[in-house]
Amino acid sequence: MFGITWITLTAVFFYFSFVYWRYSTSPMRSFIFRNIEETQPVEGSESELSQLSDEFRRDLEGFLDSINKTNKVRYRVAAAGFLIAGINALANLFLF
Repeated sequence: MFGITWITLTAVFFYFSFVYWRYSTSPMRSFIFRNIEETQPVEGSESELSQLSDEFRRDLEGFLDSINKTNKVRYRVAAAGFLIAGINALANLFLF
C-alpha cells in the first residue's frame, strides 16, 4: 500500500521538477513596438516623442531582462527542490 503512495509521489515530484526546469529555459517574449509613423499624429514635436519612445523601450527591455533572469533562478531552484523531494520519495519507497 505504501509502495503505491511513494511511487506516485516520486512521479509527481519528478514531473514538477521537469516542468519547472522547462519554465526556466523559456523567457518572457520581448515587447514589439510599432513605429511612431504608424500611429495617429499627436501634438508635440516628433523628436521629443521619438526620444520618449526610445527611453521607454530601453526601460521596458531592461525590466523584461531582469524579470527573465530572476525567473530563471527561481524556476531552477524550484526544480532542484522538486528533484530532491523526488529522490527522497524514491528512497522512502525502498526503505518501507
